[in-house]
Amino acid sequence: MVVEASGSRAGSDSLCLVAAAPSVTPWSLRSDHEELAAGGVDAVFATVASLEDTATAVTRVGQWLGVHDDPRHPARVVTSAAEIVAAKAAGQTAVVLHFQGTEPLGGDAGLVGVFARLGVQVMQLTYNYRAQAGDGCCEPGDAGLSRYGGMLVDRMNEHRVAVDVAHAGVRTALDAVDRSSRPVIASHANARAVCDSPRNLPDELITAIAATGGVVGLCAFQSFITAAGKPSLEQLVDHAVHIAELVGPEHVGLGLDFADESEEEYDFFGYDERYYPRPPWVWPDGLEWLHHARNIGPVLASRGFTPAEVNGVLGGNFLRALAAIWGN
Repeated sequence: MVVEASGSRAGSDSLCLVAAAPSVTPWSLRSDHEELAAGGVDAVFATVASLEDTATAVTRVGQWLGVHDDPRHPARVVTSAAEIVAAKAAGQTAVVLHFQGTEPLGGDAGLVGVFARLGVQVMQLTYNYRAQAGDGCCEPGDAGLSRYGGMLVDRMNEHRVAVDVAHAGVRTALDAVDRSSRPVIASHANARAVCDSPRNLPDELITAIAATGGVVGLCAFQSFITAAGKPSLEQLVDHAVHIAELVGPEHVGLGLDFADESEEEYDFFGYDERYYPRPPWVWPDGLEWLHHARNIGPVLASRGFTPAEVNGVLGGNFLRALAAIWGN
């Protein structure tokens, strides 16, 4: 997606990547592809598993690989930056397999390499609470990265899997950044200085992620944008402006995190009602689902982002970081 100074869409040599799209599943892919195409979205991180066990995660990976192998599906599982670009050129949705938590590894750091070979190229260290790898963002103690969590970071670096600190506690995330020899990302999180939620990142952590060459993906979840009711797209862009002013626009991307969860799923994931309202969830005016993603570029441009900076936020920045992590 290329956005000129006027905010219009033009050209086909740039890319729109959404780094958290849990609503996109193997069984909904055909309709999802239409939504993504309508929004100008070329690539997504698809959540394979988060709190689920190893067997469930393997089954989900198998379902995605079945999609990849079926020429009737308009999507391909990708494991390199070049494959993302090639999928876009072919008119296909590029799917990056993503763990939102390391519980699917079952406490075995050796499975990082196994899942990497199966195509899981991004792993979030924790979900919201205490896990074997470290503390999540809603864990009061925030004890930091565990010894096992440090081993996971090492294995992720070894197998060129992106270390994702979304949902991690601040101390856990900072420990992971210090430990990692490759860029670290926060696939979907906003700036705590703009909206004071534990799911958002303090400036210290944003700065540390940027210093690795990493990227923070803007999250469209209502209570991570503002504490005051239904948010607007302008309010989401407030977070982009803050991060860009703090560390540079080259460290801002799109996370979005659109999800349509049921009451049962809400209870399964154990969300804290202080930070996550019970469903149905609402999304920003002007950005209410994936087909509205094309609305982001013009608002960024209106807030002073240059055309090149807009293209970076929409996908180029994550593509650069992933290329650095994944190599060739």
